[in-house]
Amino acid sequence: MLESFYSFSLGSPVAFLLMLLAVLLLAFYFHRRAGSSYGILNRVYALLMGGGDFYNEEIGRFWKERRDIERFNALFNVGAKSIGEIVEFKSWVEKFDIDVRLVTSLRKRIDLERMKVVKVKCWQPPAFIFILLCFFVVAMFFLSIAASDSALLKFKEDGQWLWLGHENAYSKSLHKLFNGGEGWVISKSECERQEGGYEELVLNSGPNIDVVSAICKSFFDGEEAGEVDEIIKEQKVFLAPAIGFFILMLIPFLEFMATSKAAVARRHILHKYVSYKRR
Repeated sequence: MLESFYSFSLGSPVAFLLMLLAVLLLAFYFHRRAGSSYGILNRVYALLMGGGDFYNEEIGRFWKERRDIERFNALFNVGAKSIGEIVEFKSWVEKFDIDVRLVTSLRKRIDLERMKVVKVKCWQPPAFIFILLCFFVVAMFFLSIAASDSALLKFKEDGQWLWLGHENAYSKSLHKLFNGGEGWVISKSECERQEGGYEELVLNSGPNIDVVSAICKSFFDGEEAGEVDEIIKEQKVFLAPAIGFFILMLIPFLEFMATSKAAVARRHILHKYVSYKRR
């Protein structure tokens, strides 16, 4: 039996949300490059209400200018505010033989009124790197939970977070994050050797006797093992925020690259100015 992608999307909330997120990110991308959303809103309005161009000629000319400006910004990413600025930019590039590819990769770090690249502040590159690292840490945090074959949980009797699987329980990385304690591991084989007396495991690991007993019981009790499996399945939902933060990493990464290119662009333009004066 065949299933269409449309029916699959309707039957899967995760797939639908991912598609919606992709559309919103695409719309945001073009809005950021173009500097406005006139074109998108115009198409939405035409789809819902109908209609094409404006009937008034003056308004029509104004609208066509705005569309030209929006399209130019979407393509060249310079943040022009008027047709005049676009014409001046074109003349400036041609007059000094400036590499337009370098200038248009600066993510609007160009002042079209003065025709110069905006100087990068010293705090900006470290700030973008810091934000990038923060997003990476959060993304890896969610990914470590979603990709784990153990359940992340805590017992009310003890209060500390731990990983509980079918063969062992441990508290190493996330245990330090939450409680600042030392890592420990309790394996199923160790529980078998203790034969119900878990005092030695308590001394070696750190958790109290109630937690150790509950951990060892989960290794051999079918019902509790099923609960652990259910928690592991529920943790897969954290894959969505992990992907989201990995995508968000593109923003500080591109901004950092733009700040690096801005310094190169300033040297390039200075060189072109000097070459022009020597002609």
